[in-house]
Amino acid sequence: MNKAAIILCAGKGTRMNDDSKNKVCFDCAGVPVIKRIINNMRQGGISLFVLVVGHLSETVMGCLDGEPGIVYTYQKEQKGTGHAALCGLKALKDIGYTGSAVISMGDKIIAPNVIRDLIARPEGAVWGVQPVQNNYHGGRVVVKDGKPCGVVELPDAVLMSLAGKDESEYKEEISKYRLNEKKAAKILKSAAQRKPNSSKRLSGTVFSAKEILDSPYANAGLYCLNVDKAITALNSCTPQNAQGEIYLTDALEWFASNDSVAIYEVKSAEDMLTFSTKPELRRMSLHFMKTASALAADMDAGRYDSVFTALYGNTNQKQRYIALLERFTEIYGDKKVLLTRAPGRVNLMGRHIDHRGGGINVMAIDRDTVFVVSPREDDTIRLSNMDGAYPDRTFTIGSLGVDKSFTTWLDYLAAPDVVAALKDSRGDWANYVKSAVARVQYETDVPLCGMDMLADGNVPVAAGLSSSSSIVVAVMEAVTALNCMNYTDSEFVNLCGEGEWFVGSRGGAGDHAAMKCAKPGSIIHLGFKPFVIGETAPFSDKYAVIVANSMIKAKKSEGSKDKFNAKVTAYEVSFMILKRLFPGLGLEVFRELAAIRPYSKIYTMLKSLPETMTRSGIKALLPEYEAELNRLFATHADPTIYELRAVTLYGISECVRSEKFISLLESGAYEEIGQMMKLSHDGDRIAEYDVSDEYLDKLIKADADISLEYGAYGCSTQQIDELSDLLNAQAGVLGSELVGAGLGGCVIALIDKNKADSIIDAVNRKYYDKYGYEHGAQIFSASSGSSVLY
Repeated sequence: MNKAAIILCAGKGTRMNDDSKNKVCFDCAGVPVIKRIINNMRQGGISLFVLVVGHLSETVMGCLDGEPGIVYTYQKEQKGTGHAALCGLKALKDIGYTGSAVISMGDKIIAPNVIRDLIARPEGAVWGVQPVQNNYHGGRVVVKDGKPCGVVELPDAVLMSLAGKDESEYKEEISKYRLNEKKAAKILKSAAQRKPNSSKRLSGTVFSAKEILDSPYANAGLYCLNVDKAITALNSCTPQNAQGEIYLTDALEWFASNDSVAIYEVKSAEDMLTFSTKPELRRMSLHFMKTASALAADMDAGRYDSVFTALYGNTNQKQRYIALLERFTEIYGDKKVLLTRAPGRVNLMGRHIDHRGGGINVMAIDRDTVFVVSPREDDTIRLSNMDGAYPDRTFTIGSLGVDKSFTTWLDYLAAPDVVAALKDSRGDWANYVKSAVARVQYETDVPLCGMDMLADGNVPVAAGLSSSSSIVVAVMEAVTALNCMNYTDSEFVNLCGEGEWFVGSRGGAGDHAAMKCAKPGSIIHLGFKPFVIGETAPFSDKYAVIVANSMIKAKKSEGSKDKFNAKVTAYEVSFMILKRLFPGLGLEVFRELAAIRPYSKIYTMLKSLPETMTRSGIKALLPEYEAELNRLFATHADPTIYELRAVTLYGISECVRSEKFISLLESGAYEEIGQMMKLSHDGDRIAEYDVSDEYLDKLIKADADISLEYGAYGCSTQQIDELSDLLNAQAGVLGSELVGAGLGGCVIALIDKNKADSIIDAVNRKYYDKYGYEHGAQIFSASSGSSVLY
């Protein structure tokens, strides 16, 4: 006969301080708690599960979608564990189940051997208990002659211990029992209102406070009860508290008086893992994590081959991961660990517009940053890197100075201590780690755990493939996994994007979104403000993407950020002016300019903008934005003039091209995609561009297609332009463009796959050999997004 279990999952889990999903749905070492509970119970012999759901029930059902043998019953009101159990028992009876059923709470992961033992016991009721040292704050199970008589909650027993004592002795007596301040205060209040009783009657026997407190057993919240008898027992119980609730422990006295009842001691703390808070869940997760050596051995034995194949298309990366784990053990010892990875990315269309709400069309590449991470009990973070060019670093989370006295994240970033610390450490790779940690710590009241971390990366640095953002994303994966954070993809991406502002840039979250959401073999469209995961289209196997490294490095931390942030300011100032001049449009996000039709109206609006402005001119024109302008200007050195029209035209035209991209990909219009890539790069060239009134008048008259215009963003370099032109001149190249923020880095080219070898050969001869560089052009495949490996 099938064996059944009732799992109580209807509670609110308020101590998790996160009401986005039911507490049983939070991950425990990468697997939702409820799935671990059910998996262990299946191993113990259970095949039928009744889940009593209530608060956020849809998250529980969604989490278990596809799991066999699940029956749900809904507890409409929270009337105690006894009422919840009664809902589950009645559901079993309604489907014709007879015999005994295991009853457990949804915050407990029970070992399979315990489940096997429980369902094999012959008694009508088996009461799970734990040694007090394993569950000190649990209710005390009072036993006489080997039989349980009742359960007394610890605070109630402590209140009893005050009987006969002078009020001046209360605090000292209470302090013996390791209660938190809230519970201790509640006991004092109760004692002041009514004289405590020194004894309690349980199953016909009177027990003193000392006898109760001396019990070696704590209630485990685990039971195996005959269904029919348990229904009778709970129906006989009446609420004896102000909340009008019935507790499952109330049924114990009925079984003790009317049937056989026995205790079952769960002796090992590891056989029953319980949590109520995120830090407790964090500690519980360690039980399921492997040591670095065990994880390396599993990889060596081929147990992760399917994972590597899914991530990289083959198992070639296996030895890299094993070497990383072995090195971690040498540095930090053989600790329990997880692995996080985040790929580099290329954006085929949608340059410099994600922070304006524009879309991007991205793929992850098969190069990534990988971290081995072990949690610590303190808030210290120790960093090491397989590449000796990146020195070891140690810092504490507390030293970052993150607290809620800062009204906004930007206020924190502008704090003098933060600015000074960043200035002193400018260019240090540890700042990208700090950016993820600080952003999450600002977001949560839960103290984050420290980490021992070892990194390895093969994303080319300062090449426009977002090696720095891959650090941020990989660290964010570790922080959220180890601290049981529950972020949606949108929240995760936004935290990464805002976190990277810590290093001084003010870019968007496009890179981070690409790394988080990418799918193998596909291009994905991502929208921003708000973040939206858009359509995904397969990339034809007739074409390929070549990424050619210009070997000109653009490090955001070494001055390039001034130019990047000046471009962002040009966007912002133009948008401020346009909102003032055209209030009837109700503009809220820059992207909305690209939706205006006819195109002639956009050109008319552009004509209303000054071609260029100085800081003093901007401040004089926009006094109502003084605070915002000061914040923007503080992010970069004065460029003397801001090119408003040229930058704004670039941004609008790029938004339009980006929106067209996926439909062109789906229809197989790769030639047209190549032409758009050329136009996008033309907007970044080191060249003058006409945005005069006369030129705009011509565009207005023709109602010219704005996707064929490109303005002037101007973040290329002479050699990048040369490399792009060289690629465009090769047979089989459909189009090429700058990758990333610019001022260095790579050029991406869309090519006929059959011509790849001849194209790369030409680039090697005519660019790399010309400048004496190592050959740096190669085909990249569309890879998987970021992930956590346990």
